[in-house]
Amino acid sequence: MGAPHAIGRLTLRAHSDFQRVFAAKTRLFRGGLGFCYRKAFGVEFHFGVSIPKRFGKAVERNKVRRRLKEIVRTSTTLPGSVEIVFCVSRPCCELTYEILKETCEWAFARIARVKLPDPAVSSC
Repeated sequence: MGAPHAIGRLTLRAHSDFQRVFAAKTRLFRGGLGFCYRKAFGVEFHFGVSIPKRFGKAVERNKVRRRLKEIVRTSTTLPGSVEIVFCVSRPCCELTYEILKETCEWAFARIARVKLPDPAVSSC
């Protein structure tokens, strides 16, 4: 197992951070968990968690949020130069920690294979 990461510096917090990731329109879905991500040069790994109130009570939302933070903290396969937002839907309520971890590792591997955009091409 790799060295644990300092979670506080890895999280997306501001609304504009989340909107920047959503605007990239690159998404993966598996097992009730969505992964919206944005790859860019000069960006280190950052993540955020989006769980709607319709998911359930605060206890249930916080349980999934804590599990995802722990998966990121202990993961040895985090992709570089990426910002990820975990979008949680209702089916995740029944998933165990092990299944969540497998799903995240699958997504991290898929995202790591995606090439960074060419810096010479401007997006203006």
